[in-house]
Amino acid sequence: MIKNEYRNLLKHIYWGSFDSGVIFIFLSLMIWDDTENMVTVALAFSIPIVIDTVIDYFFSSFSDHHNRKKLFIIGNIGSAIALSFYGFAQSIYILYGLIFIKSLFAKLYQSSLDPYIRENIKEDLYMDFLSQRNIQMSVGASIGGFALMMLYGFLQNIALIFVVSGLIELYSTVYLFKLKDNKLQRRKEKEDAIDLEWIKYITFIYTVEGFGIALIVNRMLIYIHEFQGIPLGNVGFVFFVVYGVSSVMAARIYRRFNKISLKAMLITSFLLQAFLLIIFIQINQLFFIIIVWFIFELVANIADIYASDKINSSLFTEIGKRLSKFRIMIAIGNVLGQFIVSRIWDQFGMSMSFYFSSIILILLSFVILLKNEKHFEKN
Repeated sequence: MIKNEYRNLLKHIYWGSFDSGVIFIFLSLMIWDDTENMVTVALAFSIPIVIDTVIDYFFSSFSDHHNRKKLFIIGNIGSAIALSFYGFAQSIYILYGLIFIKSLFAKLYQSSLDPYIRENIKEDLYMDFLSQRNIQMSVGASIGGFALMMLYGFLQNIALIFVVSGLIELYSTVYLFKLKDNKLQRRKEKEDAIDLEWIKYITFIYTVEGFGIALIVNRMLIYIHEFQGIPLGNVGFVFFVVYGVSSVMAARIYRRFNKISLKAMLITSFLLQAFLLIIFIQINQLFFIIIVWFIFELVANIADIYASDKINSSLFTEIGKRLSKFRIMIAIGNVLGQFIVSRIWDQFGMSMSFYFSSIILILLSFVILLKNEKHFEKN
């Protein structure tokens, strides 16, 4: 991939992430304020995962046999248009319908752009791309989120925020048009050598993790807004500081942990996250809540980037239909986790949902501890 295309791709990622945090916040809090039911929040965020689960195999295969550039451009445009109408939904069911439509186009976009990236970025440059991508996503989401939250504070109009967000996402398509029309066959040297038994074990770990920490950021947002009494605008500011700074820091420093084995990294990360979740709901001072949340995100981001690099992103880049069933398992774990966590929240209280997540992470850490080191090394 030539330098100009590399820059265009990163610019697209930057602008495409500009509204991601705001949509996450507004969608979570808008549904919660309207229903005060965590299940309705879980359903909204489960729809994209269900879409992934149901049509992952079809869209991956479809992208493998058609022009990827046309597909990810169509997907991005459709996703942007659907997003623009979120604020005009007159009922929760119409909103779910719009989320469904956006998710379909977003899946088409992801299933086509991710393998396009793997085809055009050489293996020796891919680690650098992972780092740059995370930085662009974090900076874009932080700057864009802060700007959109300021706009909301001035206009007090959620519908307009969704329209502006859709337009920004639409603008990011400009940089997709500048990418070359790739006619090459997929580069599969690394993917063809995948040890499927190894991938199955890694899939199990990510499935259980997704099950345990489902809706974790949503819960943290609702907790500081509803139970700590923080205004919506301030919640947005806290989120962007925590998410943006921790993500950029993680992308900058994760290489320092290269000497640590994947097994040790996963155990350390999950135990730390479990411990931090317990602390999160035990303290009442906002400053310390933010500090704990920041450390939680930093630990999670470092482990995610580190593991993605070690795994070579074989499972998480939507490359081909061969690995579809493993991605589907992770999606199912996330969906089940969302509904179980939401039921625990509604039936037994907010604190119990965090304790549940901590217990799952601790148990997962012990399972990993009992496994031989060779389970974490690809053949």
